[in-house]
Amino acid sequence: MNDDVTRVFTEGGTVAHYLDFFHSPNHVETEALCGRTAYPGLWHGTGSQEEEERAADLRICTPCRAVLIHRRNGYVPQ
Repeated sequence: MNDDVTRVFTEGGTVAHYLDFFHSPNHVETEALCGRTAYPGLWHGTGSQEEEERAADLRICTPCRAVLIHRRNGYVPQ
């Protein structure tokens, strides 16, 4: 896992998303790097060991991955 992001998924989700490390997965309005929210539920992947393993096994959302790559290369959107 990356130190600056948290890997999460929505209930029944088929891909994992990245949340900035300072955003809580326990708030409905928390957005992933791609802009997706877990509304009307909450993010999963930070609770039990089973959730963490599922988040690790899911492929990453393509837009989330792209945003993270851009940030790591020094590009931060205005």
